[in-house]
Amino acid sequence: MVPSKVLAPFLITLAAQSSSAATIRRDDGSGIQWGPCKLDTTLPVQCAKLPVPLDYTDKSGNQTLNLDVIKYPAQKQPKRGSIILNFGGPGQDGLNSMLAYADLMGPTTGGYHDLVSWDPRGTGNTLRFSCWPNDTTGYFSALGNTLAGAADTAQGKLWAEGTIIADQCYNQLKGTGDKVGMAFAARDMMSIVDALGEDGKLRYWGISGGTAMGATVAAMFPDRVERIVLDGVMNSHQYYNSFGEPEMVASADGVWEEFMRGCIAKPANCALGRNKTFEALEVEMARLFDSFRNSPPVYNETYIIDYTTFVGHVYNTLYRPNSYASLADAIAAVLQGDLDPLVQRLLDGGLPSQDQAILGIRCGDKKLRSDKLADLEPDFEKYRRSSSWFWDWAWGYYVMPCAQWKFEAKERYEGDFRVNTSYPVLFVGNTYDPVTPLVSARNMSSGFEGSVVLTHNGHGHLSLTQPSNCTNGFIRDYFLEGTLPKPGTVCQPNLPLFSTAA
Repeated sequence: MVPSKVLAPFLITLAAQSSSAATIRRDDGSGIQWGPCKLDTTLPVQCAKLPVPLDYTDKSGNQTLNLDVIKYPAQKQPKRGSIILNFGGPGQDGLNSMLAYADLMGPTTGGYHDLVSWDPRGTGNTLRFSCWPNDTTGYFSALGNTLAGAADTAQGKLWAEGTIIADQCYNQLKGTGDKVGMAFAARDMMSIVDALGEDGKLRYWGISGGTAMGATVAAMFPDRVERIVLDGVMNSHQYYNSFGEPEMVASADGVWEEFMRGCIAKPANCALGRNKTFEALEVEMARLFDSFRNSPPVYNETYIIDYTTFVGHVYNTLYRPNSYASLADAIAAVLQGDLDPLVQRLLDGGLPSQDQAILGIRCGDKKLRSDKLADLEPDFEKYRRSSSWFWDWAWGYYVMPCAQWKFEAKERYEGDFRVNTSYPVLFVGNTYDPVTPLVSARNMSSGFEGSVVLTHNGHGHLSLTQPSNCTNGFIRDYFLEGTLPKPGTVCQPNLPLFSTAA
């Protein structure tokens, strides 16, 4: 759910239902032929290619698509099968993400499972969704990046940019752009499960946008669920059925307030909060946000650090509690007229961008379309009511292009996410998550019979970002023994915010 996009000159990391649905069933005994990966890593990963149908709705067709699949072998014996991982977006790849997450997620599962992932459609080399592959000037990649609160005219401009984005993507990808949705990806995932040649059951851990993927595959194949952990939960009802997804920012203000309170509570590690009350710091931050909007500073006599750049960076840093102290130091420096620490942070990158995969998947999956900006106003008002600090997050990139999208996913999940899976799902939600709030975990869990929400009383995006031995223990026990936490269970993180200095 968190793509990396360039806002020149600075880098900002923004971030048919049926159990009888067909996949490639490999009754002939063929499976995945693992071999070395062509990746720059010392991890003991193995890679393979797996053919799947290009178009699952074309029953008479024989065109196939090769999925790039990766495995991080179990580190303990005896092996307990495989866990499929999806790293979110939707639109984050599997191969590079496995390299980033394997050492963390492997031990959390107990270490007895192979971890398996793949490059979903739209990412990597799998029908890569690249709308402007020859954009050498960066013009197209800059479209839709401005925050709607940056200027009184920004909303209308973003709508026009959304028109360009939708047109460009359609013109570039009209042959394949309708084949990258989550329903097809769910079938691809079950083809991987079949090809693994194990017990035919799905064991899955999806994070962030991977929770919508997990909810979708569980709803399409409920009888094949062995274990599913959904961590950092998206509201999949809004993902499919709304212009925007305003519930995303339901906890954003709370996270920002926790950032300020945590800073004040640890003055030795956070100069920004020294000798200040929360109320005074809140007023100071409101004035700073306004100053970036109305009188943005110039760096090195060349670059304007505008409202979109600053506020977008603050919001995206709220994903990562281990970066809170360095963000606070950079803000403190800005207040003293020193922009260098902020600029250095802006130039630090994240995971490789997957071009426009997040648009291709998300927009094609959405049901609503309109050629009138006014039709989106009810959703925009929900955003405003949900957050006063970050209400305009990603309108220009997630919301407005999707409303004008010219593709319809060849297949999309049309159900209501009221599902009785063959084994209960474990939902994990942070108390203070800026983009996948706890309320979304509860909303999704309410439709999955027997499921449980484990509350991780931490900050940032996903339980992994402010670790808890308690949370990790429940995830491990669920995968190994099928043990679910009691309803209402709350886990505390190992360390509080600002426990160390930057």
